[in-house]
Order: sequence, then structure tokens, then C-alpha cells
Amino acid sequence: MIHYHNGGYSDEGIRQDPEAPAFRYGAGFFETLYYNGRDVCHLGRHLDRILSSLRDYGIPYVTVDFEQIIGQVLSRNGLVGQTARVNIFYPIESANASPVIMAAPYEAKPYKAYRLCICEDRHVSTLNGQKTTSYMFFHLALRRAKSRGFDDVALFDFGDNLLEAATGAIVLEKDGRFVFPDSQYRLRSTTLELAMEVLDILPARIPMHDLASYRHAYLLNSLIGMRPVVAIGETAFVPDDKACDKVSALVLNASD
Repeated sequence: MIHYHNGGYSDEGIRQDPEAPAFRYGAGFFETLYYNGRDVCHLGRHLDRILSSLRDYGIPYVTVDFEQIIGQVLSRNGLVGQTARVNIFYPIESANASPVIMAAPYEAKPYKAYRLCICEDRHVSTLNGQKTTSYMFFHLALRRAKSRGFDDVALFDFGDNLLEAATGAIVLEKDGRFVFPDSQYRLRSTTLELAMEVLDILPARIPMHDLASYRHAYLLNSLIGMRPVVAIGETAFVPDDKACDKVSALVLNASD
């Protein structure tokens, strides 16, 4: 895989200083974007989120011509015209954080419905509102879920209020009313922000014991758009593709 870093392109690994925060603590921020074979979807929104994170935490950084470099990375990996996952990383290594940009093939599954287990562990911090590379909790929770045959895992706070899934935002619906978890301990979701442009989705506190009162559930992220969730733990939901189609067309730039 050919990636971009520090002004050049390479298919070799990236060297890290073992004394740097990126190596010692996994310190950094990242974004995952969808390339639909024509466009890198919502690049501006993703750059706004990652650069805002760097500014909020007082981390000096350098910027590049992201659109041009992503195009080069896609081309050098033979991915032009194919669907792909694009990642932008800002590992914190030196005085000025510098981006690493990579791309890999990604096969969309537009008809998939998701089953989520419930994570018994808790990881609650305002830092969860940022998309950080310190991702061990989410990685291990997702790995355990998949080892048990689930697609993803639902995360909760210490009061057993729903936060999100390991890989995206969760939206619930009943009686025509869409809601998302109202919490400072969940990631700011670019996909949820887009969904709110076409659906009336309101913030709400969602205790675990209230899940069964909802009819529909959805998982949202930049690679899948919005897809039905058919179960969270032992709570089943009726799959609803109609709302998903409207949002996914916007998120994945598929409306044309």
C-alpha cells in the first residue's frame, strides 16, 4: 500500500520515534472517508473535525493539499474508479503534527443489516468526543463482538445510557420520532450531522432499559451511510430501509 507522509509517497512502513507520544501512547487523531469511485465524500467535513481537534488540544500541525494528495494516493494504489476507504492520520510525533494519508480497497455492503451486542465494559471521557488514534477500548470491544458473531457493539456510560457503536453513531425511532444519544461522551459524527439534514433527529437520553420501546434502530458511519440495526443485545428492531436510503444517498454521494 502506497501512502503519503512528510512530502513523499512510499510503500514502506512509517518510522516512529519510540519517545514520541504517537508511539508511547497512541496519541493522535484520524479520519475515515469513503471514496465512491468518483468522489472523496465530504472531505471538507472530515478536515474540519480533525483540524478542530488539533486546535482544541493546542497541537501545532501542518496542512497539505489534501484533495490533490488523496487523488495521488488513490491513483498510485490503482484505486481510481473503485470504491475505497481513505484515512487521514495526524500522529503526534514532533513539534508539528504531519498528516499520513492512505487508501485501501473497500467493498460496500448496501443491503446489510447489523446485529450489535452490548459492551459490558465502560470507557467514559470527554475525549471520546474526538476521533483519536488511542483506540484500544473500541478496537477490543469490536473484536470481542465479532468473535461472538456480531457485527458491532453498543457502548454505554456508567448510568447505562446509550452512547454509540464502536464504529459509528446510533439512531433510534418510534412513532415517527428519530432520536440520537444526547451525551458529551460520544463522538461528534459527521454522518449523523448529514442525516439531520434530511431527517428530523433530536437528542435524547436513551437508557438501556428503554431500548425495547423503540421500533427501529440504525447504525451510521462514513463508509456505510445509514443501515438498519436488527438487534442490540436481546432487543430486536424492525429493519427500516426507507429512512436509510435517503440518508445513505447523501452520505455516500450516490443520489446522482
